[in-house]
Amino acid sequence: MISYKYKLYRTKKTKHLDKMLREACYVWNHALALQKRYYKLYHKYIPRFTMYKHFSKCYKPTLLNCQTVREVLDRLDISYKRFFKHDAKRPPKFKKAIEFGSFAFQQNGYSLSGNEFVINKIKKSFKFSLSRPYDGKVKRVSVKRNKLGEYFIVLCLDKQAESYGKSHDGASVGIDFGLKKYMTLSDGREIDNPQFLKTDLLELRRRSRNLSKCKKGSNNRKRKKLELERLYQNIVNKRSDFQWKMAHELCKRYDLICLEDLNLEGMKRNWGRKMSDLAHGDFVLKLEHVAKKYGVQVHKIDRFFPSSRLCTCGYKNDKLSLSDRVWTCPICGAVHPRDLFAAENILRQGIAELGSGSKPSEQSQGCSHVSHPTIPCK
Repeated sequence: MISYKYKLYRTKKTKHLDKMLREACYVWNHALALQKRYYKLYHKYIPRFTMYKHFSKCYKPTLLNCQTVREVLDRLDISYKRFFKHDAKRPPKFKKAIEFGSFAFQQNGYSLSGNEFVINKIKKSFKFSLSRPYDGKVKRVSVKRNKLGEYFIVLCLDKQAESYGKSHDGASVGIDFGLKKYMTLSDGREIDNPQFLKTDLLELRRRSRNLSKCKKGSNNRKRKKLELERLYQNIVNKRSDFQWKMAHELCKRYDLICLEDLNLEGMKRNWGRKMSDLAHGDFVLKLEHVAKKYGVQVHKIDRFFPSSRLCTCGYKNDKLSLSDRVWTCPICGAVHPRDLFAAENILRQGIAELGSGSKPSEQSQGCSHVSHPTIPCK
């Protein structure tokens, strides 16, 4: 199963999609109110199929078909189950119509022809930008709206993901994520921190101030809010583009990529906005996704492994502080740049755990270090 995302052209007919989202939001809030009321009275949870029966008898949708209503109920059921399993911190909450961002068709209720998408119940057609052709059986169609009011269509196809052909030479690399540098590789390369949020932070503050001065409910406030959301979306797009390109570059070069299983939530509590700007967690997800297509193995070592403190001779430097970027081993006398040495230790530990025949890439063997050029982000 793979998904393709296309942008819908903005026309006057998109107001019908706004109405459908409002109705989907009403279904969500009504079902959530039923769950809360039932739990307050009987201390029980309404099963999903019982909710199906209730809505099929008591609610007649005007714009949505029955499968779209059930898809909204499925999402609410999944949210509650995640809360019961302690995967979510809090139960699902009521939503405003402007916050509700998507609805989906499972098997019917729509038709596709080229770059034209037709919703059968409202008998309206919408054209989208066919940025790449799609083939295979369409299993699910989702209509999504972002905070800028732009609409996208996501096609879920019943086909295998395409694999990229590459020559596998067994090269491997260790990655150490950092704050000053986005990442340091065990072959000596350093990737600069792009700092997309920090670059536009002054402009964000200026637009936020302008928004706060506008009268609530005025057209001027709506316009200023749209300008602020557009800048946020631009930052997200630049960060995502950088991460996708970096993931492809790494998967083209190496067959084994070792990295640490970091406690990103804890790091966010300590470093706040800077860690959110780096978005290492999003990059790892993209890297794992791209690695499957290239046939590259991504291995995570334990987060408690002392990658930057453990010398190759076996000495562990417990007195190392965050400000110490270079340290010398008192046993063997080796000089270790902290980030580069951590990346090398991550690679060695990863290969040891896998027990594979992967070979470290050039310049990543041994514990003697030389200066390497820094790669500027493009």
